[in-house]
Amino acid sequence: MTNVHGMIRNTEGIVLHTLKYGESSLIARIYTRDMGMQSYLVRGVRKSKSRNRQMLFQPLTLVNLVAYHKDNKDGLQNIKDISLRHAYRLIPFDIHRTSLAIFLAEVLSHALKSQEYNYALFDFLNTSLLDLDHQQEKLSFFHLLFLLRLSRFLGFHPRNNRNAVNLFFNLQEGVYQPVFENEQTCLDASLSESFYLLVEADTADLPHIQKDHRKMLLKKLIDYYRLHLSGMPEIKSLAVLETVFAG
Repeated sequence: MTNVHGMIRNTEGIVLHTLKYGESSLIARIYTRDMGMQSYLVRGVRKSKSRNRQMLFQPLTLVNLVAYHKDNKDGLQNIKDISLRHAYRLIPFDIHRTSLAIFLAEVLSHALKSQEYNYALFDFLNTSLLDLDHQQEKLSFFHLLFLLRLSRFLGFHPRNNRNAVNLFFNLQEGVYQPVFENEQTCLDASLSESFYLLVEADTADLPHIQKDHRKMLLKKLIDYYRLHLSGMPEIKSLAVLETVFAG
């Protein structure tokens, strides 16, 4: 259905990031199931009487959307109606899950640029967030496994070719190699082994990786993303996440 505002589209979405706009509005970046990444102008949502509606725009909120869509690739779209698709049970009330959600939202807001739809990617994100909300164990591995699995959709999943000769993982090339070049592009032998175990890991049978290695692997995974995604900045929420999981 179309009108002067554009075609009306119904879809599911995942809120990633918002910016204040004017005195009472927001610009919301939402990854949608049917249109990929979109930016929406949400008018009047910051007024005091709209406080409940504001809660729909918290990072990683799962929503249903009715929106006006025009074929202006770089322009703002307009929301006709938005509603909560799933109410999280634990993420808003558990500091570990909250910090993970903020971190993942920041990574995704920089990593997902395409306006092309990708049903498999959307379903992966949706399932991962539901898992984050109810998973009871091994939260300290959640973000590591998430980043590795996301990299497959983004086209730079690591090649796990480690053997007796190829002992060092090269972040730039995404493969194991026999020579350690430097700390900027390669993981040392010990960290490369932990990385291998992580890539091979199954959620139901996670490997034993010591805490300091998990912390370093997270930093290196962010470096890996920044090497493979042009223009990706430093992840500001990483420091908070490290502090929360240091306890």
